[in-house]
Amino acid sequence: MKICIVNFSGRRDGNCHDIAVFIEQTLAVAHKVTLFEMCNLNINPCGKCDYECFYKDICPYDNDDIVGIYNALCSSDLAYYIIPNYIDYPNAYFFMFSERKQGYFASRPGQYLGIKKKFVVVSNTGEENFRQILSQHVLDSDNGDFLFMATKGFDKGSPRGGMMESEKAKEVVRGFC
Repeated sequence: MKICIVNFSGRRDGNCHDIAVFIEQTLAVAHKVTLFEMCNLNINPCGKCDYECFYKDICPYDNDDIVGIYNALCSSDLAYYIIPNYIDYPNAYFFMFSERKQGYFASRPGQYLGIKKKFVVVSNTGEENFRQILSQHVLDSDNGDFLFMATKGFDKGSPRGGMMESEKAKEVVRGFC
């Protein structure tokens, strides 16, 4: 099985990174796994264009790293999204990813939504906003599984990292894989 993991965190060594690496190492034993760390990529936000994605099915920024992520997702059987909660919503990298899919998937309708996805949200607040936003990335509830991990729920957890040092956190993530 081909699996794609996208870590949307803007931090190189935080909880989201640790979760993404843990999932990668857990699944790589039996599957082909590709991990993307958004903080290491060159991705432009949507804007400063003439709406080419609506009229020509292209994006003037298709020379950045987002196309590689979309290509990998489209050739995957399963995708994991690791998303931090910033002020009760996904962070800017997730929104850039979401905005830019218009240009890429306009000529490939249904292809993205049909990919089975698992969402890991690192959050100390509610789930409602995330469930609503992430529902736009799946066809129906059968195409999306959710794991909400509150850093405060693990003895070594903090927003700065360390959550995956907890055996309890490892057990929860392993069970989600």
